[in-house]
Amino acid sequence: MTGKITPEVMPERILVIRTDRIGDVVLSTPVLTALRRTFPSAFIAMMVRPYTRDVVSGHPHADEIVLDDRPGLNSGIAGFVRLLRMVRRHRFDMALLLHPSFRLALLCFLAGIRFRVGTGYRAYSFLFSRRVYHHRKKSDRHELDLNLDLARAVGARLDQVAFFLHIPDPDRISTESRLRSHGLSSGSAFMVIHPGSGGSAMDWPLSGFAALGDRILGEMGLPVVITGNKAESPLVDRLCSMMYREPLRLDGALSIKELLALLSRARLLVANSTGPLHMAVAVGCPVVGLYCPLAACAPVRWGPYGYPASVLTPPLPPCRKCTQARCPSFNCMELITGDQVFAKVKDQLLNRAV
Repeated sequence: MTGKITPEVMPERILVIRTDRIGDVVLSTPVLTALRRTFPSAFIAMMVRPYTRDVVSGHPHADEIVLDDRPGLNSGIAGFVRLLRMVRRHRFDMALLLHPSFRLALLCFLAGIRFRVGTGYRAYSFLFSRRVYHHRKKSDRHELDLNLDLARAVGARLDQVAFFLHIPDPDRISTESRLRSHGLSSGSAFMVIHPGSGGSAMDWPLSGFAALGDRILGEMGLPVVITGNKAESPLVDRLCSMMYREPLRLDGALSIKELLALLSRARLLVANSTGPLHMAVAVGCPVVGLYCPLAACAPVRWGPYGYPASVLTPPLPPCRKCTQARCPSFNCMELITGDQVFAKVKDQLLNRAV
């Protein structure tokens, strides 16, 4: 079945599913707002992985967060049955699978959800009652817009894109306290460098980030904060060892909410293609995004939403697969020069200063 939901079958209980990474979840939250504007009295829940829960917690248009802990509580057949029973108890009548898999499609089917919206191009698409026909991997549209296509399929209003990520006051206070403990008073300007990407893309060399940090500190007098998760602390160790000037390190120290609070205060973020870049855009922080030419990582799909001019890429044509042995330009991210990044930083600070 295809087409839009009609007034006779208006949904009362909606489940939005996005069980991958932080940036993907950020880019899915506008779907919640589109659904709330269209179905104001509906109960709306979002299914995510446990580690991305705080991206959505407190969102004004999500009534509940449902967790799919596939590596843990919901692993294997017994875990799937446990998740199925929980979803059944919610008695959802509509599900939008923004990041589909056979397991999740089967879950919604077995849970008895009447309207199941997903892609029309998978072997298991017969499990969906509403099918949207677009190839994400081959698309030249942004991931956020592709997510909204599924909301459009059920008649959702798409007149405005909004994130509404919630930052509780205690997290703002604790973040300010961390900044003060490093000598940054309340209201002090600073910028953020996030050098890792969790393996989601080819990264700009650490030497480039180090030289950029020194230059910003030396030529602009703007304090630099380095962020990353606990697993990225060795990466930050190497970065800081290359710098002549001392940045403020907050790697491994911030929760998701505290990172949102930090980015909401920052003048600018410089990062590879990674979740914190989308978090920054969502809270109004200007960005400079460094993107490789891999088609799967293309900024047209994964860049900072609404700010294509904030991106730098190597001067190479798109490629399908990064193979070091066969690529004469490996690592091509070195072709993005420090002067280019510094110029983009100055441009962003001048034109989008907050």
